[in-house]
Amino acid sequence: MAAEREKIGLFGGSFDPVHTGHLILAQAAVNVAGLARVLFIPTAVPPHKRGVPLTDIESRVRMVELAIAGNPRFEISRVEAERGVSYTYRTVRRFAEQGYGKDQIHLLIGSDLLEEMGEWRNPGEIFSHATILVMMRPGNERIPPLPPEAAIVAVTAGVNAISATGIRALVRERKSIRYLVPDAVERFIAAHSLYGSKP
Repeated sequence: MAAEREKIGLFGGSFDPVHTGHLILAQAAVNVAGLARVLFIPTAVPPHKRGVPLTDIESRVRMVELAIAGNPRFEISRVEAERGVSYTYRTVRRFAEQGYGKDQIHLLIGSDLLEEMGEWRNPGEIFSHATILVMMRPGNERIPPLPPEAAIVAVTAGVNAISATGIRALVRERKSIRYLVPDAVERFIAAHSLYGSKP
């Protein structure tokens, strides 16, 4: 029965690379919503990034594995890694079909993405099957008008300005990314010459 299911967080993204900010936000979601697990879901081809060069999916999956090692509440899911273009409603539906109810499925998204949800594929299905945990980002604290069935929880703890784009730029400029990503991820980036780094 759905009522017997644990609360889970679904945290999708390109994770190119996964960074400390992702981990802080995931832990904040655990604390705020009482989640038993947060599933990090690297996306093979995000719909909004079609045509944008991304690091290969296996490297991004491996970086997430390295980043979350040691935290028993963090897990990786390959549910979107083995698809082409991934749509959030399909992932949410998959967990709903496994017996998770709306009170158990928590979708972690940034406040900037909440503004765009009306343009996503089948947003109504997402709102019907999941509680939305909105990670409030600096300068974007507004929650837009949403359908009455939408269940929204704003998370302000752990807000930070770390971004994957900024980290990639630092690597290209041969500058340190220490403390922005876990040490194991920093070593992986260097060893595999990602983002213009040299081994």
